[in-house]
Amino acid sequence: MTAVSELVRKPSHVTGRTLRESVEAFVAGWSKHTAIPVEVWALPKRVVPDEVAGLAFSVLVDALSAVERATYVSVALTAGDTLRLTVCEDGLGLGSREVLDRGELRARAAAWGGRYDLASSTGDGTTITLELPL
Repeated sequence: MTAVSELVRKPSHVTGRTLRESVEAFVAGWSKHTAIPVEVWALPKRVVPDEVAGLAFSVLVDALSAVERATYVSVALTAGDTLRLTVCEDGLGLGSREVLDRGELRARAAAWGGRYDLASSTGDGTTITLELPL
């Protein structure tokens, strides 16, 4: 089975497409690959700067790469004055927490004046939030 990280990891999957198109394509492929349903609540209609879009897309890929035994995942991505990405899964929590709970993501978000949060507990699922000013 192909690792999720091999499905898409390149910034080129965002460049030349809207963030909305990139997320739709990736989530559909990931859901088909893993057989885990994903509900997408919102996706931005406006153009998002490439650097912000790339960071949001990377966080989404990392989040879905770390999901273990979830039966459901939800994704919401909105863009107003702030881009906000929320990924929630109902599984056992992220078994690969170190994939997501690393200073690099917090530092990258902070460099843009934003924040990255991870809330996870074994048996209760995980919620990942990224907020970046636009």
